[in-house]
Amino acid sequence: MELVNELCDLLQSHANRDKVVSLASYVLKLWGATADSKSLLTASARIAAARATLRLFDDAAALKNALAYGLGEKEGAFWGSLGVLSSTFTLAYLQAEKAAWLMDTGVLVVSKDTEFQIRTAHKLFWSLSAFVGLVRSLKSLHATAVALKEPERPKCAPARYRQASLTTTKLILDVIHAVSWLPPGWLWGSRLSAQHASGVATASAVLGLIIHYNGKRLVSSK
Repeated sequence: MELVNELCDLLQSHANRDKVVSLASYVLKLWGATADSKSLLTASARIAAARATLRLFDDAAALKNALAYGLGEKEGAFWGSLGVLSSTFTLAYLQAEKAAWLMDTGVLVVSKDTEFQIRTAHKLFWSLSAFVGLVRSLKSLHATAVALKEPERPKCAPARYRQASLTTTKLILDVIHAVSWLPPGWLWGSRLSAQHASGVATASAVLGLIIHYNGKRLVSSK
């Protein structure tokens, strides 16, 4: 019963449910690519399409976060600018994804060149958002590493450092995965095989759940 309650709690919010859904999608894709199974790849694609459809309604939350962050004056010029860029890239990514979704459904009909540009922009904003997130995570990683070495460190210092390390590792995987979707000629765009790309994405999704539960334990230990 405790496991059922934990699963229900996990699936109640959109953000946490998305972690489970993304893991299911990537595991199926990895399995399908490894076993050369069209049915598993189709199942993965349908779950991925469902995730993309639900993201059509993420603008309000993203805009709320951007407005709450403002211009990042409290974090200084460099880190504040990165925070603003992160919000900008996230919002741009969501708009490009809407255009891609409209093209997929046939509602929006454009030329092949325009479609290619929109889909490239979609992947580019995704990659940039992940990269900026990675750079910003290094600040927390450094701060928790410094706190870990203090003589009178807080009791939660090791847990905070572990959480920051997990977050940075996940974001590295996210950058690798996102860039792999870009066209050839863009760094390592289109160079990863389906097995490798889905393997990286699966590892990131697993880390996402670990970070979630590690964060819950961190909060409860305060």
